[in-house]
Amino acid sequence: MPPPSRRGLAAAALAALLAAGCAGFHAEARNRYLGSELKGYEFRESCSELWPTALKVVSGRGFPVVGADRERIGEAPEGGFASVFSAGFATRSTPDGGLVAETDWNKAVGTRYRVEGAPAGASACRVSYLTIAGGVTADTQETTGPDWTMLLDLVAAVDPPAAARIEAGAPRS
Repeated sequence: MPPPSRRGLAAAALAALLAAGCAGFHAEARNRYLGSELKGYEFRESCSELWPTALKVVSGRGFPVVGADRERIGEAPEGGFASVFSAGFATRSTPDGGLVAETDWNKAVGTRYRVEGAPAGASACRVSYLTIAGGVTADTQETTGPDWTMLLDLVAAVDPPAAARIEAGAPRS
């Protein structure tokens, strides 16, 4: 087989760059769509009823919940040494009657999550998953942002028809 020509190599490199750019564009379009569909989504359960499922979703993606939250979702309690050095915290109540917890680091991806539940009326709840990156050292600043895919996973766990409807309209990556 003859060696590839410069023109052939350039064409292959250009095709790879375009494919990567298109994938990024589609991922961003999907994220914007999910945000527009899920921002303000109200679950038809109180935050306290929904909370174990919200924690299971984040734990199921490899983000360790800490303290009493581990037992709340059926995981083994963490050792005392681990709890002292955890970057996260177990569920706390908020002044508005909501709930908040932070996971420990998923070292494989270098992020962790803040899960927030806010009451939306007498028996409804809004949940948000915020990705936390950075802030590990004094030289890096912590940044946060919503994870709409994680929230869609929670919708799928408690209301599969709603999740299917939202997913059906989402741009494909």
